[in-house]
Amino acid sequence: MKRLIITIITGWIALLFLLLPLAAQNDATFFEPSGPFIPQSFAFDKKHDFFAVINQADNEIVMVSRKGDGKPEISHRFSVDKVEGRSDGQRIYRPTSVAIYDGYVAFLASHLDSCYFAVLNLNGKLETKLTFPGHANAFSYHQPANELYITGENKNGFNVIVLDTRNGVNRVNSKDAFILHYENPRSPEEIARRDTWGTGLIVTVICVILLVLLVLYLFFKRAGMRLIATQELLIHKPKDEDVEQKQETVASNVAVSDGVYAAIAAAIYLYGEELHDVENTVLTINKVSRTYSPWSSKIHGLNTYFKR
Repeated sequence: MKRLIITIITGWIALLFLLLPLAAQNDATFFEPSGPFIPQSFAFDKKHDFFAVINQADNEIVMVSRKGDGKPEISHRFSVDKVEGRSDGQRIYRPTSVAIYDGYVAFLASHLDSCYFAVLNLNGKLETKLTFPGHANAFSYHQPANELYITGENKNGFNVIVLDTRNGVNRVNSKDAFILHYENPRSPEEIARRDTWGTGLIVTVICVILLVLLVLYLFFKRAGMRLIATQELLIHKPKDEDVEQKQETVASNVAVSDGVYAAIAAAIYLYGEELHDVENTVLTINKVSRTYSPWSSKIHGLNTYFKR
């Protein structure tokens, strides 16, 4: 039995050492963020003396421009997504970055697994809106190449979107876009890919089952031994009657001398003499003669038929 237990424990430890490299490789597959894309919460256009700011509190894009007196004032507001009365907080689009290109305000909004890119004119009117799968948090415009790049990553993966801006930033479309949406493989999928025949999974399950059975065996064995010991203790426990019988047996085996018997007899005699007072022996029985009385005669109770 000891050899079997040692073999099971050794196999289980060896299996853990075999699975550790697999877990390490799985963790290493996550995308490491690296690049020049930095989310911007505000943008300024010097040519038009115009500001675009993300208002996270009200979930909107705020446009600020200078009026005739030269003081900056809020000219327009654009709501990114409706927030009031909604309970699906993870599905609400939140603005992550904003910029001003060629006299247009471009911003990126995203939630858990989707994003959209929108372009507004300086009057706050929506020019273009494109929706893409996957989370994104930043974008960048490369004017010499006439390309706009959108990228983002989260725990589920990352995406890269390249938009053609040869017709202008306000006329981008998703037909000519290059979209790379990558999702990190999940643990079951990664295990299935690395272990095609399921050998590792079978060995793991067998080791776990054997370990559980071993623990249950040791537990019930120890519990059974304690239960048997308790029952034997109750069976062999001396009763009060047995103790009294042993005491009587010990007392009967003690040698008693003749003087002890004589003393006992004398004590009993004296005790009996003290129970009665000293009295004279007088006979109190008297003879009583009864005379004849018809009241007690049986003759008068017979049937008169016999008299005839």
